[in-house]
Amino acid sequence: MSSFLNVRVADIAAFYADAVAKGAEFLTEPLDRKAELRCYLRDPDGYLIEVGQATGMLQGIFADRPATSGH
Repeated sequence: MSSFLNVRVADIAAFYADAVAKGAEFLTEPLDRKAELRCYLRDPDGYLIEVGQATGMLQGIFADRPATSGH
């Protein structure tokens, strides 16, 4: 079984800077996924947390579909 938490924020740069200043250790910096910016970290129990900020999706721009394996 796996679980994760997905959180949306209004300003991911401010959230990220504040969390890092408080000692959070992120798996990634905020990444631009076209539809949103997102970053990942794990909580002390090892659960994955995704933090995102809607960007392109507010104008109808969505992330690219994952590449297919040639099928």
